[in-house]
Amino acid sequence: MKKPTLTIERLKQAYLYMPETGEFLRLQETNSFGGKAKVGSVAGARNANGYLRIGIDRKLYWAHRLAWFYMTGEWPKRDIDHIDLDKSNNRWSNLREATKSQNQANTQKRSDNTSGFKGVCKTASGTWQAVIWVKKQKLCLGTFPTAQEAFAVYQTAAEEYFGKYHRKS
Repeated sequence: MKKPTLTIERLKQAYLYMPETGEFLRLQETNSFGGKAKVGSVAGARNANGYLRIGIDRKLYWAHRLAWFYMTGEWPKRDIDHIDLDKSNNRWSNLREATKSQNQANTQKRSDNTSGFKGVCKTASGTWQAVIWVKKQKLCLGTFPTAQEAFAVYQTAAEEYFGKYHRKS
């Protein structure tokens, strides 16, 4: 990931980050998309995936990455994970640096999941299989007579591989 050229001084000149709310407030009046944004107004626009983007000097930045930069003085070296899964909740207490695998571990079950359990799918023979992805590699954890048993095995493996990043449901 290429390091942005934005400096911490320029960021703090343009915006005030509120760690308790996760909002960025404008410190300068700006012209954007044909209108004026007033000093003190909340910055950011949500994209189609729910993440907030903020413009500085005609360049867009992810708000969660700006929050990290604002608070630490350094650009994040890895992904920034939203602990509560709300992609627009950029409160400092809701953000943590994570590897791609850790970030993926903190997700809900897929929308096309038919077992009702994350990491569990039904096999052609009617048994239930526990599966986990670690560093882009699919690990089959075994097959079980019930989805609940498969899920218990998945939960144990997820805790082992991902620790605090593992979403339990």
